[in-house]
Amino acid sequence: MKKYMLMMLAMLGLGLLPGKVTQSLVGADSLSLGSIFSFVIETDFTISEIVIPDSLSSFRVLDTELRHEESGSQAELSIMPLRVGALSFPKLELKAKGLFTSGGHTDGFRVYVLTTRADADTVLRDIKPPLRYRWQPPFWLYLFVFLAILVLATLLVILALQKKPAAPEPPQRIVVPEKKLIPPYKTALDKLDKLEKSGLAESDILAYHYQLSLILREFLEHTYHFNAIEMTLSEIEEHLAVLQPKQYEEYIAILRYCDQVKFAKLAPTPERIQLQTQALRLCLIQSVQGIDV
Repeated sequence: MKKYMLMMLAMLGLGLLPGKVTQSLVGADSLSLGSIFSFVIETDFTISEIVIPDSLSSFRVLDTELRHEESGSQAELSIMPLRVGALSFPKLELKAKGLFTSGGHTDGFRVYVLTTRADADTVLRDIKPPLRYRWQPPFWLYLFVFLAILVLATLLVILALQKKPAAPEPPQRIVVPEKKLIPPYKTALDKLDKLEKSGLAESDILAYHYQLSLILREFLEHTYHFNAIEMTLSEIEEHLAVLQPKQYEEYIAILRYCDQVKFAKLAPTPERIQLQTQALRLCLIQSVQGIDV
């Protein structure tokens, strides 16, 4: 049993040994910038992958051709140099198929690339300086225009900061239309007309005479400027005695009549109610006809 295990370990050890790798360059004797050469690799094991390092910057691998044979594999890499001078190509890792094969590595090599362009190079290069189109302004003109715009913008900002704020506009004066003053006698006549049309003389005698007295008191208050609405009859008599209006006796008679109806329970006839109403109307009209101004 131990014998078989030693044989298996020996076979496993032999399988893990690096495989044989041979390499050669084709067309690398006289290289120019842009020319292509081949890197041929032959191994005694089957290659599964050729690892190209990411740090490869001086060369570009254009194509990889991989062929498998019974004795191993053969790979051909098409490579283009990207720089001139002496360039070093790094080692490449060769991964093998199977669990008992470790693969191998290529050897690094150096090539020398001339500065001349190769015949097969299709890269275009300028042989003359760029041409200027007609009426193309010089570069300094663009710079001058940019600086002029910058200076102008700075001046505008400075002027805007130094400009005094505009004085606030004075508030507009609100014009309130004057109310048209209505003479006291006219107001009293209007109220008297409404009272006659209200029907209180037939339905509510007390309310009618209260309104009749109030119309006369408001007229006296607004005409002679004393508080006739809140005064008693005797107080109104005192004020009118001092003022001596032409309708003095008529005013007192109408107010006394209204108080008799309101407080003394006088029951006037419709004819007397109409007569006292017309007497008040006549007093109001005479107050503006020169009899009592």
